[in-house]
Amino acid sequence: MTHNVYRDGRVHVQAEMCSTCIFRPGNLMSLKPGRVRGMVDEAREHESAIVCHQTLYPGPNAVCRGFFERWPTAPLQIAERLGLVTWT
Repeated sequence: MTHNVYRDGRVHVQAEMCSTCIFRPGNLMSLKPGRVRGMVDEAREHESAIVCHQTLYPGPNAVCRGFFERWPTAPLQIAERLGLVTWT
């Protein structure tokens, strides 16, 4: 499945961390140990991002704010510097 956080010539990023963000203290999503680290490592390896789980269905998708704040990959940094980020 493809998640589209880039649309209308803009990168859409959550304006705030959602209430069950995987980057909030505790394990609010009951993920297996190491799952978040694996997701972060994969996103960083591919110069990508983690999509906010609350925007997955029905969409539209947005970059997870917790990820954006902690590990802004090069494409995210460039988009922000060029003023191409829309805070959703």
